[in-house]
Amino acid sequence: MAEEATSLKKKAREVAERRNYDYAIELYSQLLLAYPNDAEARRELRAVEVRLAKESPASPIRKIIRSVVPTAKAIFLSIGKKHDGVMEECEKMLRFDPGNVSVLLMLGRAAMKAGYVDTAVATFEDIRTQRGGGNQRMLVKALRELAYGYERQNRIKDAIDIWSEVQKYVPQDREAQTKTRDLSAKEMATNIETATTGVEAGKQARQIIKSREEAEKLERREHFIRTKEDVEAAIKETLDDIDKHPEDARLYSKLYSLHKQGENYEEAKKAIKKAQELDPQSWTYKFYEHDLEIWKQTRELNDLIRRYRAGEGAFKDEINKRKSDLLKFRLESYVNREKQFPTDFGVAFELGKIYFEMAQSKNDGALYDEAIKRFQKTSRDPKYRIESGLRMGQSFCAKGQHELALKRFDEALATLEVKDDNWKNLWYAKGETFERLGNVEEAIKAFTAIYEIDVGFRDVGKRLEKLQKK
Repeated sequence: MAEEATSLKKKAREVAERRNYDYAIELYSQLLLAYPNDAEARRELRAVEVRLAKESPASPIRKIIRSVVPTAKAIFLSIGKKHDGVMEECEKMLRFDPGNVSVLLMLGRAAMKAGYVDTAVATFEDIRTQRGGGNQRMLVKALRELAYGYERQNRIKDAIDIWSEVQKYVPQDREAQTKTRDLSAKEMATNIETATTGVEAGKQARQIIKSREEAEKLERREHFIRTKEDVEAAIKETLDDIDKHPEDARLYSKLYSLHKQGENYEEAKKAIKKAQELDPQSWTYKFYEHDLEIWKQTRELNDLIRRYRAGEGAFKDEINKRKSDLLKFRLESYVNREKQFPTDFGVAFELGKIYFEMAQSKNDGALYDEAIKRFQKTSRDPKYRIESGLRMGQSFCAKGQHELALKRFDEALATLEVKDDNWKNLWYAKGETFERLGNVEEAIKAFTAIYEIDVGFRDVGKRLEKLQKK
C-alpha cells in the first residue's frame, strides 16, 4: 500500500481516539475510495461508526431518511454493474446505521463482484459475528457468500467449516453438502501435492485421487470419525496409505491427529516426529509436537486438580509448579510461532491470553502490556474482537487505567446484538471496574443488568447483595 495511504490510516486512528468520529469517518472514506480492498481500514471504519452510533444514536426516522437516496442509487448502480459505486452508496447508509445487515450484505456482494475479495470476506465476517442481526435467513445468505469468499482466498478448510455451519441451519441443503464434499477432496489433493513437492522423482507420490468415488472415501475419513472404532478404522486406512506412499509427510501428520484423538500420546509423538523427519522445513509439524505436549501436560494437570479436590492428596505445591511450567512452555512455543507467522491473528490471540495469564499470576504490569499489544491487534478481527476487547479492558483495569478499561468494554458491547455470555462477561467486567473505582452506584447498575436476565451467572447475586449493603 502506498505510503500516503498508511499515513492516512494512522491519522484516522488518532482522530478516532480523540473521539472526533465524523472526521475519522471522512478520512477512512477517502482512503477506501483509493484503496477499496483495504479490509483492515474498512473494519476500523465500521468500528468508529459503531462507536458513534452508540454515543449519538440516530432515530429510526432519521435512518430511513438518510438511506432513501443512497438505497435508490445503489440499486440503480447495481443494475448497471457499477460495483464500486454500489459500495460507496452502501457506506453512506452504514455511516448512520452500521449494523444494517441488508446493507452489509449488499456491500459484501458488490465487493465480491468487483474483485475486492478481502473486503467482501471482512464484511460477511461482520454479519456472521452479528449472527445476521438475529435474522437467520440473512445469516445463512451471508454464510454462503463467506464460504465462496474463503474459497477464492484459497482458505479451503475455512470454507468447509462455513458450509458445515450452513448445514446446521439448513440440514438438507444440497449446495452445502456438495461444496463440503468437493472442497474436502480438493483440500486432500492440494495437501498431498504440497507435501510431495520437492521429493526426489523416484519417491514422489503418484496421483492419489483417481476418481470421485475415491475422493468421497477420503472425505468420509476426514469428517466422520466420532467413535473409538472410527478412530481405529481411520488409523488402519492411514497406515495402508503410508505403506503405499512412505515419503508423504502429510499422511504421518494425519496419523498424529488420529492417535491424538484416540488419546495415544506415544504413538502420536512418533507420527509427528516422522512427519518432521520427512519435511524438516515445516514449522507446522514442529508446532504440532508442541500442541501435543501442551495437550498432555494439560490433561495431567487437570487430573491432578481433580484428585486434589476429591481429597486424594496434598498436591497443591505440585499443581502450582505444573501450572507454572506449562505456562512457560506455552509462552516459549507461541513466541516462536509469532516469529514464524507474524500475520496470524490466531497465534497473536493465544499469545495475548498467555501473557494475560502470566500477568495475573505475577501481578506484572509489563506482562499486561505485552497482552494488550496482542489484543489491540486481534481486536480488528471479528473472530476475536469481543474477547480481545474484554481481555484488553481487564488488563487496563489491572494496571489501574480504569477509564481505558471502561472504554474497551463499551466498544466491545457496542458490537453485540444478543445478550449472550460475551455480553454478560463484559458487563461483569464493567461492574468490577466501577467497584475498584469506588463507584458503587454504577457497579450496582452493571451487575443488575446481568441479574435481570440471568440470576445464576457467576456470583452476580452475592456481589449485588454486598454492594447494596454499602
